Parts: sequence; structure tokens; C-alpha cells
Amino acid sequence: MPRRSSRPIPAALAAAALTLGAALAPTPPAAAYEHRDWGSTGAPDRPLRSGCHGYNYHYVVDPPSDDWAAEIFLVDPRGVKLASGAIDVDSDPARGQRSWTICRPSTVPGRFTIKMRVTWQTSITEIHKGWVEPSHFRLYRKR
Repeated sequence: MPRRSSRPIPAALAAAALTLGAALAPTPPAAAYEHRDWGSTGAPDRPLRSGCHGYNYHYVVDPPSDDWAAEIFLVDPRGVKLASGAIDVDSDPARGQRSWTICRPSTVPGRFTIKMRVTWQTSITEIHKGWVEPSHFRLYRKR
């Protein structure tokens, strides 16, 4: 029979296990996402140029805590996930502009969707996640 230790688990190890458990938890289906007013995203409509080019988008993160991170996803008109990015309070401003490189051969013109999931916490054990209302923009054929 294995011998059990009566020593307490170090706090750092417990926190790592909690974080790993949260990361491995299943994600609810898209219809179950509840949108929060913890930020916004957006991008202007513009032509989809041939080849690969950078396309700018902007974001604002405004959760009820000063400890936050966000993941941003780009979905094309067919529902294909084209790109993603991450921003974090330790390295990025809460409001800014970034860009994705989009290649014409890998997508189609139409209505694109930007989704953002914000994670914020008030303590090591109190972690909150929520999806921001998605934004949309169009990449159209050159006229």
C-alpha cells in the first residue's frame, strides 16, 4: 500500500494545477456564449488584395479588474478560422491596433468576424472569462 504524505501542497503547485484544469476544461458551444461589455473590436471594410497583405484591426479591453488577458480570433465568411492573437496587461495596452496577414489564396471575399474572449481575475482562484460581442467587416473584390 502506498504511503501518503501529510505535508501540505505548495501554493504555487496548487495554483498551477488549478490553471491547468481551467485550460483543459471544455468550451461551451457557440450558442451558449454570453457576451459581455468587457471590450470591443473592429476593422474597416476594404478590398481583398491579391497576394498576402497586412489588414489592421483595433481592440479595446475593459474588464472589471486590472489583471486581464484577451484572445482575438479572425473567422472568414466560410467559418474558417484564419488567424488569432493574444494581448496581455503585462505587455500590451488596453486599447490599441494590430494587424493580421491575410493571403488571398487562402480565403474568399465577404463578411469576416472578429471574436474576442477576455479573461480577468481578482485572485489566484477567482478567474472569469467572457466573450465580447463579435464585430464584422467586409473584404470585397477589387472593382
